[in-house]
Amino acid sequence: MKTFKEELELIANVLLSQNAQAVGNENKPNYSNRDFMNALIIFQTAIYDKTWDNMDFDNMPYEERVKMSVKLGTDLRDLIFTYTNLDTHKIQDFL
Repeated sequence: MKTFKEELELIANVLLSQNAQAVGNENKPNYSNRDFMNALIIFQTAIYDKTWDNMDFDNMPYEERVKMSVKLGTDLRDLIFTYTNLDTHKIQDFL
């Protein structure tokens, strides 16, 4: 699987540099809903990867992994809705 390590490093460094040099609100990126969803897809991939590592470390049975993964998805959806009023299940809002 392609990891996009170099691309993620570049994006993270540019964002950190921009934020460090910003004055006032000029560092607000004004993401579209599509941009937000793209960032969320990257975050979901990362958090599920680390969750899997944690499950492996705990030697968690498959059935429990499924339950935990579903809960993570639900919690993430709820978090996003609470703070952005965006429902990630309404995909038409992100096209």
